[in-house]
Amino acid sequence: MNRIVLVTKPSRLEMLRQQHLTEGAAAFVLETRGQSIEEYRQEELAYEAALTEVRRQLPSDIPTVNVSREEIPHFLFRDSDLVIVCGPDGLFANLAKYLGLQPVITVNPDKRSVAGALMLFAPSAVRGAVLRVLEGKHQSERIPFVKAVVDNETTVWGINDIFIGRKDHVSSRYSITHDKVTEAQSSSGIIISTGLGSTGWMRSVITMASSITGGTPRLGLPCAVDEELVFVVREPFPSPNTGTRLVYGRITRKTTFQVNSEMAEGGYVFSDGVIEQATPWNSGSSVEISVGDRYVHRVLPSH
Repeated sequence: MNRIVLVTKPSRLEMLRQQHLTEGAAAFVLETRGQSIEEYRQEELAYEAALTEVRRQLPSDIPTVNVSREEIPHFLFRDSDLVIVCGPDGLFANLAKYLGLQPVITVNPDKRSVAGALMLFAPSAVRGAVLRVLEGKHQSERIPFVKAVVDNETTVWGINDIFIGRKDHVSSRYSITHDKVTEAQSSSGIIISTGLGSTGWMRSVITMASSITGGTPRLGLPCAVDEELVFVVREPFPSPNTGTRLVYGRITRKTTFQVNSEMAEGGYVFSDGVIEQATPWNSGSSVEISVGDRYVHRVLPSH
């Protein structure tokens, strides 16, 4: 490791400043809507304090480069980089698909406001983690991606999940095949989640379904390192031409999963909630989902 890359994101207050030009103008707009800017200020202060502590923990003899979320797609990561990402869980997902074998230290800047399901280190623990990586004494885990191949041409990678359906989330028409069983369906789309992503969108879907039915979920979720995926069909609609038998299940390296579009327009495939990078998927197009042969390497805390 001969360079440290520190990945951050703008605070919500900074985004408000960019939108309204000044903090005063942003505060005025919020107040007219019955809200206060104070929560945004406290959140930014906590994040700035966390970043200050992270930078204080870094060794002075290794160059450090700061990269904001907006710069990630255009930044050239080196194989010899040590990557530190400090922010909400989603920032790790934004970053992962641009990395290869680089070790990643994930930092939760503020446990009061960030769930931190994916961010394993406190800012004060960064020095120890960095030293273990530099000495080759760290432990890490390989987290697999989900891979979507559209028409045997375009590959879409996701570290959290893949969505198949429409951007506007109205009814999608398609046929789904899981392990040699095929069914025509109409739904608001299909979510395919990795073990890492099962703490996010997939968890919320299961929580919603369990709350409505009052039952215990029948779909167990994989862990981050498991070579398994889970899929859920959102709001499947039964009709004379569409069924609701294949609404959830598991995808392993031994199973097949394919979806064929039956929509003249409006169909898309995208990963990790990034709609702006969606791949068109309309009538006649097929998408095959599998556990990807690609991984991100997350550093683990010492025990």
